[in-house]
Amino acid sequence: MPDLGPTRRRSLPRRLLWSGALGGWLFCSLAGWWVAEHSAARIEREARGAALARVEVAAEAVQQNMLRLLEAIQGLHDLAQARHNLRPEQDAPVIGALEQHLASIPEAGRFGLLQVAVIGADGWLAWSSVPGWERVHLGDREHFAVHLKRPPALHVSRPLVGRTTGRWSLQITRPLQNAAGGFGGVLVVSVDPLKLSEDLAALRSGLNGTSLLLREDGGVLAFSHGAGALLGESLDTDSTLFRLAAAMPAGSFEARSVLDGRQKFLGFRRVEETPIIVCASLDAEAEMAAIAFVAPSLRVAAGAFAALLLATIALGLMWHDRRRALRDLRHARRENEAAMQRLAQSERMEALGRLAGGIAHDFNNILQAVLGGAQLIGRRSGDPVQTERLTRMITEAAERGASVSRRLLAFARRAELRAAPVQVDELLAGLHEILNHTLGPSVQVRLSLAPDLPPASLDRGQLETVLINLAINARDAMEPMGGGELTLAIAVETVPAHPAHPAGLRPGRYLRLEVADTGVGMDAATLAHAMEPFFTTKPKGKGTGLGLAMAKGFAEQSGGELTIDSQPRQGTTVRLWLPAIEAADGAEEPAQAADASRDSPAGCPTGHILLVDDEANLRDTLAICLREQGHVVLEAESGVAALAQLAAARRIDMLVTDLAMPGMDGLALLHAARQRLPGLPALLFTGFAGDASVTAFTDAARAGPFAVLRKPASPDAVIVQVGMLLAAGGQEAERCQEKASQF
Repeated sequence: MPDLGPTRRRSLPRRLLWSGALGGWLFCSLAGWWVAEHSAARIEREARGAALARVEVAAEAVQQNMLRLLEAIQGLHDLAQARHNLRPEQDAPVIGALEQHLASIPEAGRFGLLQVAVIGADGWLAWSSVPGWERVHLGDREHFAVHLKRPPALHVSRPLVGRTTGRWSLQITRPLQNAAGGFGGVLVVSVDPLKLSEDLAALRSGLNGTSLLLREDGGVLAFSHGAGALLGESLDTDSTLFRLAAAMPAGSFEARSVLDGRQKFLGFRRVEETPIIVCASLDAEAEMAAIAFVAPSLRVAAGAFAALLLATIALGLMWHDRRRALRDLRHARRENEAAMQRLAQSERMEALGRLAGGIAHDFNNILQAVLGGAQLIGRRSGDPVQTERLTRMITEAAERGASVSRRLLAFARRAELRAAPVQVDELLAGLHEILNHTLGPSVQVRLSLAPDLPPASLDRGQLETVLINLAINARDAMEPMGGGELTLAIAVETVPAHPAHPAGLRPGRYLRLEVADTGVGMDAATLAHAMEPFFTTKPKGKGTGLGLAMAKGFAEQSGGELTIDSQPRQGTTVRLWLPAIEAADGAEEPAQAADASRDSPAGCPTGHILLVDDEANLRDTLAICLREQGHVVLEAESGVAALAQLAAARRIDMLVTDLAMPGMDGLALLHAARQRLPGLPALLFTGFAGDASVTAFTDAARAGPFAVLRKPASPDAVIVQVGMLLAAGGQEAERCQEKASQF
């Protein structure tokens, strides 16, 4: 299976996450859309159901009104039947009373009754409630002829315009029986259809709808809105209304109206035992207008929900991607830092290897000189001249070793610089001559010295090393340019308290040294790392990256500062500030002045000395030197052994110990020894100042006579310091001090 790259491996879960999130969003959106549509449909169904229920109620109200009319007609039929059964010759008063009552009913104007009449079995008008009625033949009328063919219980005629009155009327008839029970005529009740239409309109007052009275054959009997245009018309009996009315006594439905073509909610009821159908309708568009906004609103809400959900998911995924990107960035940064650390460590190890090789080479040369000189002294012990020359050679080799050690400690910022007043302008003049011959003909060395320069307190050898390293760096930078000009300049600069100096110097007078070249220069990125230990731009094998770091360490330890200004192809200027002093102090430290001495001072006191050092050769050498001066020396290889001898010895006048030893160090030993012998004089040897803190040295000095000698120290220097410490506090100490100043 092919290996997927890290980017694709990381992007696969991301695509799956996005796909799953989008799938979930699609499902939720569809669910929300379904809920919106379902809710809209439910609301619409409920609205339609409510509208259908309203038209059913309206149809029932019209039906009840018609039933009251029919009840009144049934009462008229009963009165007419009673009159028809009476004999005029016998029951004239009763007949007169009945006719008068029947005539009074239409005059009351109830239900829109126009007249009550009786048509005899022969088709002639037998009686009418209309005053001044005339006997006419009505046998050809529908409402009479229908009872001859198939006598119905009740017949309702189509609305007609009267021949004599010119008014609309419809006839509701019921058959009368003769005394024998046969057909005895027809009771005719004339009703005003316009008045019926007004009653229907009154029932629908305030409602958005219409009402109709229909015959089973489609004839319009009354209409609540604009009856005049429809009276006498016939509707299509093949419509939904008539099909449903033929099948059931009541119902409701939604359909397109045959009257105006608009969608309607229709409710109908048949009037029992009559050919009358009552119908109520509501305009569907008007009824549904109240909820027309619901479906779009729900759809908008569903869309908004989907959009909000999508935005939320997108924001969540982007937040997740951002967190993952930040996590990946941190991981990549850690990996990059680890890689940079590995690279830096590799470069450091390479530089340390080169440094160690150089140090090993130098010390092997020193050791070769010492070993060879020592062997030759052994062979030529009888030749004083050769012995003295070889001794001097060994001493010089040891001093070269000490110089290498001091330079290493300067790089580590742990060196004790041998500060002394130095005329730096004179030093630069001497270097000018040397560099003119060593840097090559392609490099011109120019010297710029300000007049009347004060001396500076510094380590001359370290300054020479720093300046030579800077000059070599300048030469290497000018090689790609085919050579150039190197300028060594020095001047006095006074730093005020305010404003702060750009290099961070404290207020005071300084000597400002400048080493400027016309080489390739450095860009900002290189300049930012130039003074880091082991950083170098030189080819492999040509530089360790320690020169500038050592120079900066020397400047800071001397109380000054070092800065670098550089631009690509515009050269580099290194500025070195060193504290100036007003007058040179020609005396060096007594301990260091004693390094040059070869004669032991006379007249210093002797005593019992406890000598402690874990290095046997060094301990033996020091013991011999001290014994030669008349001291009684007790030797110990560790702090624990020294304390044992201190407890057993009857007399101990002074402690001479190495500072850095395994287990108990020199300061701890001195503290323990002074617990037994308060104020015990002590001399400590140290390889570098970092072996102990300044506070520890100060505490030791306060508790009794105390001095520190930096390795390597000559035997004479040790003898002088021992004599001074033994004589501390008396006139002998002053005499020893005078003697020590001669060495």
